[in-house]
Amino acid sequence: MSAADDRAYLEAQRAFIHERLGRLGPEQKLLRINLESRLRRLDEEIAALETVAAIGGRAKASLVFGGNPVAEAGAIEATFGADALKAFQRLVSTTASTLGGRELGARGRIPDEKSYRLFVTGTFPGSFGFELEEMVTEPEQEPGVLRGAVDEASRLLQATQLEEEAYADAVAQSNPRVVRALASFLELMESRGATLRLAAGERECRFETPELVAAAAERARKTDIRESEERLTGVLSGVFAVGRQFEFQLDERGEVVRGRVGYGIADPASLKPYLWTRCVAHVWIVTVERTGKEHRTYYLTRIEPLPGDETEPEQR
Repeated sequence: MSAADDRAYLEAQRAFIHERLGRLGPEQKLLRINLESRLRRLDEEIAALETVAAIGGRAKASLVFGGNPVAEAGAIEATFGADALKAFQRLVSTTASTLGGRELGARGRIPDEKSYRLFVTGTFPGSFGFELEEMVTEPEQEPGVLRGAVDEASRLLQATQLEEEAYADAVAQSNPRVVRALASFLELMESRGATLRLAAGERECRFETPELVAAAAERARKTDIRESEERLTGVLSGVFAVGRQFEFQLDERGEVVRGRVGYGIADPASLKPYLWTRCVAHVWIVTVERTGKEHRTYYLTRIEPLPGDETEPEQR
C-alpha cells in the first residue's frame, strides 16, 4: 500500500467515525468515548504521515545477496535469507534507537524495538534480493528516525571499506551497540560465503566478493569499544544547541573536553545558566581502539554546580 493509499484509508475511517458520532444519542456515552479516542488516534496517524511525507518519505532499502547461499536459478537458502534479514533488522533497530534519543548500555533489550520495523515488500531474481520498506508510522516516534537509521547503517557499512582513519572517525560517531550489530551482520555474511549490495537513498554499498565481506567483518570485529562513566570537575565553557555540542574545561591542567550533549538533556539551552561556573559534569565515555590508537567520545548526561562553591564565574 502506498503512502497515498494509507492516507486515503485513514481519511475514510475518520469520515466514518465522524458520521457515527453525529448519530449517537446522549445515552451512548461509552461508545462516544471509544469513538472519540479512535478519532484522536486517526488524527495522530494522519499527522505523522504528513510529517514523514514532508521529509521525503519512508525508510526504504534493497539488500541483494550473491555467493554461496544463492542458487543459479535465482533462489536463496531459506535459513540464510531469514538470518540475514534478522541481522540487518537488528542493525537498523539498534541504530534507530540511538537516533531516537536513546543511550544504549552495553547489553540488554533495545527500547521500543518493535517501533522500528522494516517490512519485505518485494523480491527480485538474479543475485537474490529483498526490497524493504517502513510500512507503519508510529505517531509516538519522531518522524524520520527509521529512515535515518537505514541511512546510518549504510554509512557504517560503506565506512568499513574506507581507509583506517576515515573508518575510525565514522565508528566514533556511532554507538558501541550499533558497531557490534554491524559486526554480527557482516560475520553472518562471511560465515556463509555471501556477497552483498545495499542500496538506501543515494548511497550504495557493494561487497562483490567474499574476500571484501571478510575484510569488512574482520575490521568491525576487531574494533574494540569500551564504555565508562566519569565525574569531571571544572568549568562548563561552551554549549552549542546546533549539533548538541559542549565544552568543559577541567580543573587539572586546564584541558578542554569536547563532546555531545546526551539526549537525556532534552534542551541543550537548559545548560546555559551553568556556563563559566565550577560544576561537576557527569559524562558517558565511549572509547574506540583500532590498531593501538584510542579515540574517546564524551556524552554529557548531567551537570550540577559544586556545593558551597562561591567562586565568581570566570569570563571569556
